Amino acid sequence: MNEYEGLNLPELLALMHDIVLPEAISRVPEGPGWWILFGWILATGAIFTRHLLLRHRANAYRRDAIALLKNIASNEELGGDEAAAQIAVLIKRTALAAYPRETVASLYGADWAQFLRDTASNDPVVSEAADELARAAYCESAKGKELVTPARRWIRVHRA
Repeated sequence: MNEYEGLNLPELLALMHDIVLPEAISRVPEGPGWWILFGWILATGAIFTRHLLLRHRANAYRRDAIALLKNIASNEELGGDEAAAQIAVLIKRTALAAYPRETVASLYGADWAQFLRDTASNDPVVSEAADELARAAYCESAKGKELVTPARRWIRVHRA
């Protein structure tokens, strides 16, 4: 005879054991390899973030120059020659912020145009307008609004 024969359902249920749940699994990695990987990812992220922050700070002069260029371009009161002169001054100030003063300050005319071409990696937009940008501060017949695009392009692409 079986020990469970003759027992009713509530009695059989009383004989059952409770469900035993396994221990909770730890979410903390146990092996040292995981900690090394986590440390490497954290260090790489910190280095990348620092690089982005330094790059952002280093390019602040570009953002300022582009904002000033937008102001010049949107100012309807400026004549073409006046806008061209302001753009030429802005380009020179931007170059002085990016390059050593000894290199940039004395440049004018053809040398200044060649500097603009060389620092913009011979970008076609800048190369085409470099002579006009170089003459803009001195020439009364300069068309300032036409110089906005090459000036913006030089500010964005020049190597500093």
